[in-house]
Amino acid sequence: MLLLLATPADAAPRRLGTSLTPPLVDAAPGRVVWQPDSSSIRVLDLGAGEPARQLGMPAGCRSGDAGALRGDRLVLSCPYGARLLDLAGGSAAPVPGAEAAGIGGPDSGVLSVGRVWAEGFTNAGPVFFTLDGLNVEKSDGAATQLPDLDDAQLWRPLCPPLRRAPDRYYEDGRGYLPYAYSPPLGLSHRAFPYRALRVGRCGRERPLRISRCKRPCVAAQLGAGSVAWRERGRIRLYRGASRRRASWPARRFGRDAVPVPTRAHVVVTTGRHGAYAVWSVRAPT
Repeated sequence: MLLLLATPADAAPRRLGTSLTPPLVDAAPGRVVWQPDSSSIRVLDLGAGEPARQLGMPAGCRSGDAGALRGDRLVLSCPYGARLLDLAGGSAAPVPGAEAAGIGGPDSGVLSVGRVWAEGFTNAGPVFFTLDGLNVEKSDGAATQLPDLDDAQLWRPLCPPLRRAPDRYYEDGRGYLPYAYSPPLGLSHRAFPYRALRVGRCGRERPLRISRCKRPCVAAQLGAGSVAWRERGRIRLYRGASRRRASWPARRFGRDAVPVPTRAHVVVTTGRHGAYAVWSVRAPT
């Protein structure tokens, strides 16, 4: 009975290490990658019961930005162009298909790589390309779609009634605001942190308000069907499937904590460029 009454939200945060660059999280499998020094990275599968693996980093490279980690594929930003690091084997090589998509100059790069497609950018705008180099896609898709880099068809439909909002800054009407999707939830771009935090929910016509945000709700992140954010000095979590909530004092992690939810944990990053701290805490599912 006592075990049933205990909540995982009371679990003590675990400091994973420090990183020169912002750590990356793949929410679905609960994988975290961080860079403790210029020559190596650490790869940790949360909940696996094994220590973090150490892999070498090519000279002059750093881990990519948000979205660079997908499964066993990690995009690296290098002085001589993007590289794809195989986390299973530890080898790094140029991103297949990037050259065919016109990526290779100083105004281009690769953001994320899936099993079939990769996402990048050139001076002409965003671009998707297949790893075999045979297909290049510059479409923005529809408001009810998001790119799925693991699917041969590329575009994945959102569950109704979810849809992306158009970006009004595009003069020709193309383009959409950033949108995060992890069923059963969808999270639109938030320009004003002091407005209520609302998420779209599959099968629900009106967005669901999960916080009034009487004080600013910042660093909202969606992953593994959950939303995590910082509000009133606390890290807060909302699970979409179970509707469970949890929270932790943000001061237990450090200043300006940024949380990312996974299926069984919340990964929290604090600090600044060159000196990030990486934490995890077990969370209710």
